[in-house]
Amino acid sequence: TWTNGLGLLANLHVVAGVGGGPFIEFPYDPPGWTLERRDAFLAEPIRPGPDGILRVPLRPGLGAVLDESAIARYRT
Repeated sequence: TWTNGLGLLANLHVVAGVGGGPFIEFPYDPPGWTLERRDAFLAEPIRPGPDGILRVPLRPGLGAVLDESAIARYRT
């Protein structure tokens, strides 16, 4: 689905947990939807390794490190 980096990480965990196929799709449709826009709330962007493989992060939870300053702009 078209979502942000947190959604991609959630989907990545599901695919890995159920023994999904060797591929996972994620939205990329520049100039409107880029990797930078998708990962705007993350302190560390999600990128495949040099071999092109997107690995499940080893950190707790979804493995995301949030960019608190980016999130703060939307607080009310």
